[in-house]
Amino acid sequence: MTRFAASLIILASLGLAACQSGQPAAMDMVQRGDTTQPQLAGTARAGCWATDTIPAQGEMVLDEVIITPARADAQGRLIEPAVTAWRERMIETGASEDRLFAVPCPDQMDDEFVAALQRALKVRGLFAGEVTGEMDTNTQNAIRAWQRPQGLDSNILSLEAARQLGLVALGREAF
Repeated sequence: MTRFAASLIILASLGLAACQSGQPAAMDMVQRGDTTQPQLAGTARAGCWATDTIPAQGEMVLDEVIITPARADAQGRLIEPAVTAWRERMIETGASEDRLFAVPCPDQMDDEFVAALQRALKVRGLFAGEVTGEMDTNTQNAIRAWQRPQGLDSNILSLEAARQLGLVALGREAF
């Protein structure tokens, strides 16, 4: 075997070793402006991303609380019964989680886009305010009301919600 052929075999072996399958590379989070973008194996993914804390699930429970304790005389006979009241409180039945999701990029979220968002939410009965083009509390509450039934309890508009509302074009991957 010639020296050239031996070199080719070694190079081919090294090339095949580099093509091993295995676990995908870990995803790092990269902060860009006011959005967080996932980065896979050293290359930034397209689009903009946000992380929001999804609140823990909870359950209401009732507790009986003594307002005034019962009074008894020296012989232990009841003079006045206790005064009680019921108090509601929320107990967490799950854990909160930080969720990463795609969002429209900040350069898309201009006044016209927000006004279109407000109109789309208004038509669906979720936004009762004036269409101002400002991302105000009423708009954020309406976003949450739209996304919550779909599993995202956040007031940050997801890219998927924007697509469903007809504000962002569907990508090829949707077909």
